[in-house]
Amino acid sequence: MEVLVDYPQEWRKHMIKGKTRTFSKNTPQEIVNKAKEINKETIRTGGKPFFFFDED
Repeated sequence: MEVLVDYPQEWRKHMIKGKTRTFSKNTPQEIVNKAKEINKETIRTGGKPFFFFDED
């Protein structure tokens, strides 16, 4: 099942180019928290997260 997610376009400036919807480590905590909330819903409905977070 594919889940459609609407998120602000300005979030893209915090994502790593070349990685699928992956936020960099310096992403503001407010955005990270909202993205994690979206992930909870996409995992519940679609079985996988929509956003990813850089661990390096």
